[in-house]
Amino acid sequence: MFKNRFTRSVSLQNKWLFVLVVLPLYVYCSSLIGSAIIQFMILELHITMTYTASIAYLNLMVDGALLIIVFLMLKDSMIFQMKEFFSHISDHILDALVLGPALIYGANIVGSLLVLAFGGVSDSENQVLIESILDAYPFIMSFCTVVLAPILEEMIFRGILFTWLYEFNPKIAHIVSACLFGFVHVMSSVLSGNLSEMIQIFPYIFTGLVLSYLYKKHNNICVPIGAHTMNNLISIILNFLY
Repeated sequence: MFKNRFTRSVSLQNKWLFVLVVLPLYVYCSSLIGSAIIQFMILELHITMTYTASIAYLNLMVDGALLIIVFLMLKDSMIFQMKEFFSHISDHILDALVLGPALIYGANIVGSLLVLAFGGVSDSENQVLIESILDAYPFIMSFCTVVLAPILEEMIFRGILFTWLYEFNPKIAHIVSACLFGFVHVMSSVLSGNLSEMIQIFPYIFTGLVLSYLYKKHNNICVPIGAHTMNNLISIILNFLY
C-alpha cells in the first residue's frame, strides 16, 4: 500500500481561502478578535474572569471556530480519507497510535537536546502556559489539547500547507510545513519581544517532520491526526500524574 505515490491535492479555491482567511485568522487575527470578544463579554455581562480563564476559553473558542471553517473547506477530502482509514485500518493503526507517537517522542528528545545545547531551558513558554491552564481548567484544556488542536493543526499544516507545497517540491513541503508548525508554537513569545524563545522551535519542527512523514507514507491525514492526538493525550496524562 505504501508504494503508492502521494496523491492528495488542494483545490485552487481552498488555496485562496487558506491564504486570505485561515492563515491570518490562525496566526494573527484569531487571538486579537477572540480577546476582544471575551473582554467585551466580561465588561458587558460583568463577568469576573481571571487571565488564565480567559486564555482557556479563548483557546476553546478560536480552535472550535477555525476547526469548523477548515473542515468545511476540506469536507469531501476529509470524509473520503476517514472512510479509507477505517476500511484499511490494519494498514494505519500501528503508525497512528503506537509508532507515530514513539517517533514524536524521539523527535522531542532530539529537539530538546538541541535547545539545551544552545543554552535554552527544557520547557518553552508555550508549554509552561499550557500546563498552568491545564492545572486550573483541566476539562477545557484537555479537550482543546487532545481533540481540537490535533485535528485543526493537521488539517492546516499537513492537509493544506504540506499538500500544496508538495505539488512543487516534496522536500520543501516537509521543511516549510514543519518550520511554520514550529513557529506558531513560539510565535506569541517571540512577537512579544522574547527573541530567546525562538530556540524552543526545534522540538516542534522535528515533531512537524514526523507528522508530515506519516501523512506522506500513508497518504491519509487521519494517521498524523491519530499520532498527534495520542502524543498530546500521553502528555496530558503524564502532567496529571506528575
